[in-house]
Amino acid sequence: MNSENDHLNFITSIENDDVQTAVRIFVERFDKKFLQPVGVLRVTAVQLAAWKGNIELLDLLYASRPDINATDKIGRCALFHAAHRGNAEVVNWLLQHGASTETRSGVEYCYKNISGCSLNPCFIGRDLPAPECWGRTPMHQAVKNNHSAVVKILVHAGADVNVKDERGITPLLLAGCTVAKEDSDEVSKFNDIIDTLVTAKAMANAIHPDTGTTALHSAASLGSPVATKRLLNGGAWPLYQCKSTGSTPLHLAASTGNPETLSILLENVPARHVDIRDNINRTPLHRASYQGHHECVQILIDHGGNLAAATKTGVTVIDAIFAHIPTPVLLLNDILDSRVRVNSIDKSSQIIVDFNVLAPKGELQMGVVMSLIAAASNVEQLTILQHPLVETFLWLKWSKLRVFFFSLVFVHTLLVLSLSGYSITILQHETDCTPLRRILASCSFVLFLHNVVQMSMVPRRNVYFRYYLRQFETWLSFACALMSLTISMVSGYASEMTSSSGEKELNPARHPPQWLLHCISLAILLAWMQMMLLIGRLPMCGYYALMFSTVLKNILKVLLAFVCLIVGFAFSFAVLFHGNDQFRNSWRAVVKTVVMMMGEYEYGALFSDEKNGSSFLPATSRVVFLAFVMLASIVLMNLMIGLAVNDIQGLEKEGHIRQLLKQAEFVGHLERLTSHRIFRGNWLHPRLARLLDSRRGIPTKITFGYHERYFHESSPGVPARLREALFLLASANSRDCKRWATCRATNG
Repeated sequence: MNSENDHLNFITSIENDDVQTAVRIFVERFDKKFLQPVGVLRVTAVQLAAWKGNIELLDLLYASRPDINATDKIGRCALFHAAHRGNAEVVNWLLQHGASTETRSGVEYCYKNISGCSLNPCFIGRDLPAPECWGRTPMHQAVKNNHSAVVKILVHAGADVNVKDERGITPLLLAGCTVAKEDSDEVSKFNDIIDTLVTAKAMANAIHPDTGTTALHSAASLGSPVATKRLLNGGAWPLYQCKSTGSTPLHLAASTGNPETLSILLENVPARHVDIRDNINRTPLHRASYQGHHECVQILIDHGGNLAAATKTGVTVIDAIFAHIPTPVLLLNDILDSRVRVNSIDKSSQIIVDFNVLAPKGELQMGVVMSLIAAASNVEQLTILQHPLVETFLWLKWSKLRVFFFSLVFVHTLLVLSLSGYSITILQHETDCTPLRRILASCSFVLFLHNVVQMSMVPRRNVYFRYYLRQFETWLSFACALMSLTISMVSGYASEMTSSSGEKELNPARHPPQWLLHCISLAILLAWMQMMLLIGRLPMCGYYALMFSTVLKNILKVLLAFVCLIVGFAFSFAVLFHGNDQFRNSWRAVVKTVVMMMGEYEYGALFSDEKNGSSFLPATSRVVFLAFVMLASIVLMNLMIGLAVNDIQGLEKEGHIRQLLKQAEFVGHLERLTSHRIFRGNWLHPRLARLLDSRRGIPTKITFGYHERYFHESSPGVPARLREALFLLASANSRDCKRWATCRATNG
């Protein structure tokens, strides 16, 4: 009994770090039982001494020839504990005294009856680490706990670096799982572990059975360029996609926001795979944008990242940039600026204009610009359209596709002229209007078909589809074509009915139905408005048409704000001048009040009853009328005029932006239309197919000399204003590059 108590006291002293008591008991009352396991977990004194890191006690115990590789009930040996704790000195001692590196942890004997165990021994070893019980070795534990020195010792001792636990997990897959990227010391140890294992021929592409990730995923998540480069040199796959999310190391590096790690990965990724998608179609550029890492965004775009790439829900990279990066316009301007540079290799310097960022391979060339338009929420963000690179790109695209635009303008011109002429002839009944009706029917059908095709070609999940549906001009064009087509068909049917009844001519006394005249009057107005907006897309003469719409919006806002004042005066006049026919009812009163705001007072007609003394409320009517003249006619009208013309430069700038916006929208539509599979079929005549191919795209890189007046023959002409802007931008970029090179040489 005393022997058992001594054994328990000896083990408890080791567990409580009371080394002096443990040594005294061992020396004075030594018994072979001191080396035997104790407690429910069957823990030995050697295991506890290794866990506590006491070399002196281990030397003392070893003199009695204990089993160095003895394991407890869940397979933990002394080396397991030392490796788990990261005590390199103890690990060295154990290896020198015969410890095995391949001992595995695991539950094997826990089912045995423990009812005969006394209370105190049952809790021996309760503070020891609880392993996952998946057959892991000391190497697994050392790597998992980021003990780089222990890993090196185990590798030099011949430990298997590719050993798998019961779930197929190798030590390399555990590297970095407990490391925080903010802790530079731990990251440094992680780098050493990766280097040690890869040097020892660890399988760099081992795959975690649960997540499907590799060690390179962990290195990218931690943002470690050292570990990333070492794994890549060891043959790691930079584009391996994990099972759970489909993320590659490239996605994770973009999310982490470490530019150096991302650049190292991109050096090992083919350019065609820069936009690799995860399970919901996010590209690395999406992930960098979501986290607001503008430097990583720039790096990915420099390597060919597609700004128009969209997720399954239709979110483009441009959308993510505008939503998550604080200064998206500045970022995009910097990216666009870098695409205009000077090539001074030859004696004659040239300006190189690179449109690849706007026209990535595998996408429609207008895809990025249209995504930009759809993502911008205000005019300030749309100022990006005024960048020389974008404006030049739009001009070149317009030059290629303007033949289709003028064809559409021609059809619409025929529509408005035939509709106007038809309305006159149908009212006068002097001539046969059948030719005009047929022209009207043909043109309206072409425009109606154009609108249907335009709407059906935009994918429903595309962000631009929602933007397209919100546009006033979309519904205006559709309504104009539909009403014109209806008018031509109804009028034609009426003419046929008249002819079939035996009447050779339309009875002059018989007018068309009232509803048809209403439709014709509205259709004429809408058609000419649409004509004005269509002209607004022209680069040279659409400027003022778009300024008109801006001024109109400002005036409507003012009227909306003061509508209560106008309605109040209208009802007041309806009471004061109830005998006047102009104020007979509420609607006439409101209309007359609005007309009076323009200065059409008709003062004599309003106060004519005062001459014969039959005026109704003369004093009140004059006071209210004077208040109306002051408030509504003078103050309100001058306020609207002042707001409309207050900022002429701002209106000019906004008009220019909106002109570019409309131009881009139309060019984008024409590109989608001409790129449709219908126009790529074999049914097209070869000449027409070649014409469409030549008009569909522009070169993605053009050059011109400093003193040349035009681009090279391979590139279309560009206005002098844009050539000058590109020249100034290239010169500024050249000076910045020289300044940067000088600073680098000085600091280097």
